[in-house]
Amino acid sequence: MERRDMFAGGALIGAAGLALAATPSAAQAPASSGPSVLDRIIREKKIRITAEVTSPPFGILDRNNQPDGSEIATARRLAQDLGVELDLVQVTGPQRIPALLSGRADVAISSLSITLERAKTVAFANPHGALSIVITAPERVTIRNAADLAGKRIGITRATLEEATVPRSAPQGANIVFFDDIAATIQALLSGQVDAAGMSAFAAKSVADRNPRAGLQNKYTVTTAFYAPAVRPADHELRHWINTWIMLSKQNGVLAEIYERYTGVELVALPTI
Repeated sequence: MERRDMFAGGALIGAAGLALAATPSAAQAPASSGPSVLDRIIREKKIRITAEVTSPPFGILDRNNQPDGSEIATARRLAQDLGVELDLVQVTGPQRIPALLSGRADVAISSLSITLERAKTVAFANPHGALSIVITAPERVTIRNAADLAGKRIGITRATLEEATVPRSAPQGANIVFFDDIAATIQALLSGQVDAAGMSAFAAKSVADRNPRAGLQNKYTVTTAFYAPAVRPADHELRHWINTWIMLSKQNGVLAEIYERYTGVELVALPTI
C-alpha cells in the first residue's frame, strides 16, 4: 500500500539590508493567502480521508459492510486526535491520488507507497507503515526468482507499488496482466487466469489463509517499501500537523498497535523524510 515526504513548506521572506527609515509602506506585511486547509478542517470539524476497501489488511469491508483495516483504523485515530469527524471517501487504488488532487479528499491514507514519481504530484508526510511486495503463486508453480517469471502470466493491480516494481524487474517473456483493483487480481489468481500475482505480503497472507485449498505460497520478495499519508503540495500546515501526529503516535505506541493488530507482525523502525 502511497505520500508523505512532507516537504516543510514556508517561504522565507528576507528583509535584511533594507532601510527601515523608508516610508511606512516599506514595512507592510505581505497579504494573507487566506485560511489553510487545516484551518477549514478545524472550523468545519470534519476531515475527509480516502478509504480503499479492497486491499486487505489495509482496507476491507467488515461483516456489517463497514470500512475496516489498518489504514481505516489509522484514519479514525488521526481524526479522533485532531478532534474532528471523519468522512471516509471510498476509492479504488487508481483513484487515491486523483481523489486527493481533485479536492474530494483532504488526505490520502490508503497504503500509498512513497515513490519519486508520486512525489511529483503529492506531498508525503513521514511514513507510518511498511510493506513488502511478493510474488505469490500456487505451490505447483515453480518460481524461485524474477528470471522464473519468463513465460508466465503475472497479475498486477494498477496504481500500486507492485505495478511500479514487478514489471521493471520481470524478464523478457513475462506476460504482465493488469487489473484495476486487487479483488480482480486475487480472483484471477484463484481461478487460474494468471499463474502468479504480485501483491503486498499482507494481502498474500490474507488470501492464502482464506483459500487454503489454493495452496498459495510466497515465492520471493520483490521489494520492501514504506507508505505514508499524502496531501496536496500546497497544504503545508496540514502536512506539518500530520507529521507531528505521526511522531507522537510512534512514541506512544499507537501506530505499532494498529499495525500489529491488522498485519500480525511487528512494525519495523520507520524513517523520517
